[in-house]
Amino acid sequence: MYSKELAELGFVVFRRQNDNGGMKPHLFIRFKSKDGRLLTFAVDTTRLPANQNPPDAYLITHAHSDHYGKSAMLSDKSWCSEETARALEIRYEKTYQGQTFKTGEIVDICGVPVQTFDVFHTPGSSAFYWENELGNSIMVTGDVKDASLLPKCDVLLTEASYGDPDDLSCYFKDDISALHHAVLSNVGKRRIAFGAYEFGKSQKAVSIIREMGYNGPISMNGKTLSLTESFVSNAGDLIELGIEDSASYSVRSATLSFSQTQITGQINTEPAAPGGVSIQAAAVAVSVQTSYSAVQVNLAESDIDCSSRADCSSSTVGSSRADDSSGTDCSSRVDDSSGTDGSSTVGSGTKCGTDDSSDCSICIVPVHELAMFGRDTQKYVLTCRPDYPFEIIKLSDHLDVDGLTQMVKNINPRVTIIYHPNKSSRTDRFSKHLIKNGFKAFSINQIQNIVKNEKLS
Repeated sequence: MYSKELAELGFVVFRRQNDNGGMKPHLFIRFKSKDGRLLTFAVDTTRLPANQNPPDAYLITHAHSDHYGKSAMLSDKSWCSEETARALEIRYEKTYQGQTFKTGEIVDICGVPVQTFDVFHTPGSSAFYWENELGNSIMVTGDVKDASLLPKCDVLLTEASYGDPDDLSCYFKDDISALHHAVLSNVGKRRIAFGAYEFGKSQKAVSIIREMGYNGPISMNGKTLSLTESFVSNAGDLIELGIEDSASYSVRSATLSFSQTQITGQINTEPAAPGGVSIQAAAVAVSVQTSYSAVQVNLAESDIDCSSRADCSSSTVGSSRADDSSGTDCSSRVDDSSGTDGSSTVGSGTKCGTDDSSDCSICIVPVHELAMFGRDTQKYVLTCRPDYPFEIIKLSDHLDVDGLTQMVKNINPRVTIIYHPNKSSRTDRFSKHLIKNGFKAFSINQIQNIVKNEKLS
């Protein structure tokens, strides 16, 4: 533990007990502002009642449930980006009570100029950077997908969701081409169901699918649909996935097709030759033979990358099977039966049923709902974790262990604190890894400064 070094830098990091004697999530930072005021900022934690000496500000890095914005959003002392506030309101159906900012702005929090930075983990995910009276700097990142905008600092508080150097699943690269192939090899032939977290990764999947040229309907549960409509500018035709009989909805005929605005700007509408896929050195030519149309899409290799950043998974990824999304229990069997006229019938802007009479060619659902689809549905999980009984497409909203290590090297802090995932051994493993690489680092589990839960008189 580097409490002495932190104190010399002008920061005290501590934890708080909760009402049952356990620890409140994550941590608190105490420091003096440049005008000499003693302040406490709470990081990704739950609210404290007014009679228990609450902090001066609650910093919410993003809207995933394991960063506890559901609680902190109800305090007028909370701070987060405009996108995070909107996502919290959609997810929890409560009104955000705190202050907001545009990610990238400098905001005044309790008289302290705080610079914010996009970390591309979810829409609106933000790092917070500020200086104390000594001129020493501290930065809280939350979960990180892209650290390229982050500056150097003296004290770094960051994550280790994929920070175990001894776990092979913590080394990965996003495989956007596999997502392309899953769509192009199945659409029109069978229903496709992607398992993804409600906020972040679902929106990234929609963006990628639209950017590759698919303009047919995509079905998802109500919360995921609302979040996607709010944060994806090219969301296109979205259908709510429900468990009711699809015959009770108004329906329309929809032809699943690929738009003229392909990745390469090229599209050949002549019927594709049977066989489907040919791989060449310069490009991947994917033929899609459907019951609705036959098109050929040319995907240049240079365009298959990980540039779409509206990505998200809960930071329990890699440490548990918990799914960070709510959703409708789609218990009915799903089948891919097209209409007799060669077109599929889908719900018109309201809902798409999940019984055998429904045909939503692409569905995006919480991971735990994939098992509720029938065998005629091709199922995938968008994750870098290996512990699901479905085909995996590697798509993450986190840096892997090499990326996290490189981030710390670039920022070059004097002390690093690994504070997330809360209650995870990965914080210990990544801090030890950093120490082996020459950094002063410790994990949230090693913090010995504990403030008891005492009510003010």
